[in-house]
Amino acid sequence: MSQSQRVPLRKRVRVKTLLLALLSVWLLVLFLTLLLDQARDWPTATVGDALLERNAETASANAVTSVVVSYRGFDTLGEVTVLFLAATGIGLLFSAPRPPSEPAAAESEIAAAPPNEMMITGIRLLFPVLLLLGVYIVLHGHLSPGGGFQGGVVIATAFFLRMLADPDFRLDHTRLGALESLSGSGFVLIGLLGLALVSTGTFLGNFLPHPVASMGQLLSAGVIPLVYALVGVKVGAEVGAIFQDMRET
Repeated sequence: MSQSQRVPLRKRVRVKTLLLALLSVWLLVLFLTLLLDQARDWPTATVGDALLERNAETASANAVTSVVVSYRGFDTLGEVTVLFLAATGIGLLFSAPRPPSEPAAAESEIAAAPPNEMMITGIRLLFPVLLLLGVYIVLHGHLSPGGGFQGGVVIATAFFLRMLADPDFRLDHTRLGALESLSGSGFVLIGLLGLALVSTGTFLGNFLPHPVASMGQLLSAGVIPLVYALVGVKVGAEVGAIFQDMRET
């Protein structure tokens, strides 16, 4: 007889673990049952349908942009704030002093290794294309899928690739901080103007002219393209600062 067969079953099976697993399964079944029962009585119309019907108010060809920048402006402000806090935390993490026990020879050896010619040539070709693509995504966020967040990350990625191809290339933290501060302040200022004006009375209210006849044109949708441009600068500066901190470690 093996040793596992000599051990009693109650000692081989943890009773608390088994009860916890059974409770979890029961809660899951109960939740699914309630969810399916309520889904039968839900109306066919949703919040998304209501927002699509009101999309013409913003004169934006991209309904997602209308929701993100206009109807849910506070959510966008929160997302930008979360990114700022993440960039600040990463900067503080990488700026911490290193322990003196780390070998300096290995660091100098890594730093002395130059990038290969294929990487340099490829990044030189991709760098202007990525910059142009990022600017296009930011400026056309109210016309097509995309916007400040996506375009800002693409622009920051272009500069990150430039860092990989050119070890001497550096992003100035002072300039990045100034861009981030100015774009963030402009975003909040536009939001407060929309809240203060009687014609809109809401945060990020679309107080600039935005006739429906101009929908689909580059200069349309009122303040939405301007807000997305500020978000793109802010996101690009913050993500670029993160890449620079990672490059300096």
